[in-house]
Amino acid sequence: MEEKKSKKELVAICLFVFSLVLIAIGTTFAFFTYSKQGTTVNKLESGTLTFIYDENRKEKNGVSLTNAFPISDEEGTKQTGTGFFEFQVRSKARGASIYYEIYLTKDNNSTLPEYAVKTYLTEVSDTGTETGVSNLFTSEAINLYSELGESKVPSLLKQEVIGKTLYQGSVSEEEITKTFRYRMWIDNDTNQVRGGEWIHNNKTFSVKVNVYAQNNSIPGPTNPAEICNDSNVNEPKLVDGMIPVYYDYEEGTWKKANAKTANWYNYCNQEWANAVTIGLDEDGGTTQREEYQKASPDTPIEMDDINTMWVWIPRYEYNFVSIESVKGEKGTCAYQGNTYDCYPNPGEIEINFINGTSKQESDPTNYKMHPAFTFGEKELTGLWFAKFEPSNEEKKFTINAGSNSSYLTPTIKPNTTSWRHIQVANAFYASRKMQTEKYEVYGFKANDESYDTHMSKNIEWASVAYLSQSQYGKYGNNTYAANDKEVYINNCAQYITGIAGDTTSAEASDSTCTENTYETLKGQKASTTGNITGVYDMSGGALEYVMGAMDDGSNKPMIYKSGFTDNGGTSKLPDAKYYDLYTSNTPSQACDGQICYGHALSETEGWYSDHGDFDWGNSWLRRDGRFDGSAVTGAFAFQFIPGDGGGNNCFRVVLASCEA
Repeated sequence: MEEKKSKKELVAICLFVFSLVLIAIGTTFAFFTYSKQGTTVNKLESGTLTFIYDENRKEKNGVSLTNAFPISDEEGTKQTGTGFFEFQVRSKARGASIYYEIYLTKDNNSTLPEYAVKTYLTEVSDTGTETGVSNLFTSEAINLYSELGESKVPSLLKQEVIGKTLYQGSVSEEEITKTFRYRMWIDNDTNQVRGGEWIHNNKTFSVKVNVYAQNNSIPGPTNPAEICNDSNVNEPKLVDGMIPVYYDYEEGTWKKANAKTANWYNYCNQEWANAVTIGLDEDGGTTQREEYQKASPDTPIEMDDINTMWVWIPRYEYNFVSIESVKGEKGTCAYQGNTYDCYPNPGEIEINFINGTSKQESDPTNYKMHPAFTFGEKELTGLWFAKFEPSNEEKKFTINAGSNSSYLTPTIKPNTTSWRHIQVANAFYASRKMQTEKYEVYGFKANDESYDTHMSKNIEWASVAYLSQSQYGKYGNNTYAANDKEVYINNCAQYITGIAGDTTSAEASDSTCTENTYETLKGQKASTTGNITGVYDMSGGALEYVMGAMDDGSNKPMIYKSGFTDNGGTSKLPDAKYYDLYTSNTPSQACDGQICYGHALSETEGWYSDHGDFDWGNSWLRRDGRFDGSAVTGAFAFQFIPGDGGGNNCFRVVLASCEA
């Protein structure tokens, strides 16, 4: 009788209320942390994101168990009345995704042993049907996560994450309402006697059920090793004339950022740092530029006043060993009657950011420093990559916006016409003249050695493509799944910058030129981040020359139809730091008989079925494919051509900040 009485001894089991931490980036609030406990409905809302949890919907007192004693799992999972705690999660996302996690944390004042308690979470359908969404487990390992320091948690989540995950979910571009029921009971199979005393007598066990939510994030930590870490991201190096910006989704405008605060960028959330330059006044003055430079943070910046837009690519190392294993299943693709090996569903390129200008890899056996961050004899903390294909000030809104000339004035912005019909040499010198002759147009210093504007080398293009295929780029953006992680094609038949097709490999279109512009939800699918902060036109649009050339046998590029000269003059071949040189028409042997590590050639050949072509008869490399390239076009596509000024050929500009 004594044993039976002990089993029926009252056990106080308390269920505590929710706590919510929501971090949202890229909305009307640049950095906002919300934490609240103990009310029935808690809500955080902006024009872009809404996340609500409604606690204790069934009974405001939560779970209330009277005369609790051990029961079977079958009984425990079916408790009714006050035997469960019901709550609701309601979420809406526009222009972002919300990841959320429901997890448990134990009150340290609990006296009932963890191994004696079982927990279970179900989701309730509109018809009342329950489906288990968590494993039925005891609470013995409830402190599953070790205590984490600030450097180990997502950079804006400055709190410890200790608990046991019950459920993980996400929402994107839609509205959801989910109802959950949480149950907890004493395990019937638990040995009642431990250490010579009854474990159930006059004991309590308390937990908190928590919801953690974050927009545009990779899934929250399931163990310390999986936590996103961008703490080594080098601070973007602004040069004179550049203004840091962020995008206000609700107001639909770029605003001046405070370069010393976290609202500017967050690479764990696929939010890359952006900057702009301001053009001259109509009379050639600098008044509007000076006003923006003096303006306080959060000041709107009019697109009409912007003449270039840039995205910061921080210094990083990448896992060159694992690239072969993440290619995925091999297929066979066709292009112009020829077949080639392709990999429609490649995986993640593992990347670690490198603080400062260190040349030392964290693990030289598996990692290599990406070569884009060595510029001649300079080691760079990062580089600024043009956000869009360039247009030019003189012809930016005409269908034939190009000219085979280096004297037009480059602009880099959306909804303009790509600059085409240009030879490699003129594209290179037009890029250099942004620094050497036209610096006043952008507010740069007069040909100062602290920075360098130049036409993108192939390795610089590749650094953006690799970063996009990492957890910090579109590949890591939970808004997208499967093939949608590929950067969408710009299929605008009018060569308008910043456009996205309706699918990853859409055929040429005129309607998308006005419907899927860069700031729309569809338009952002063509960004390297899957949101507005990334680089556009990396797939489709115009074909982009890069400074990569075949060796003519004397350790310099084959000139062919590029427009360069080998005897001096205004179009002379530039210094070697401005181009990549290839020594074989076999991609896996193109760098002095070796793989060209970090060049997005043999390492990523055929990824997303993109076409690659090493034609020894041609000499200059171009990337991405054209607007009508469909499946063979993409961020990993490449081809060698003569270097001439054909109507499809464009280029890309890079700005290297050479100060460490």
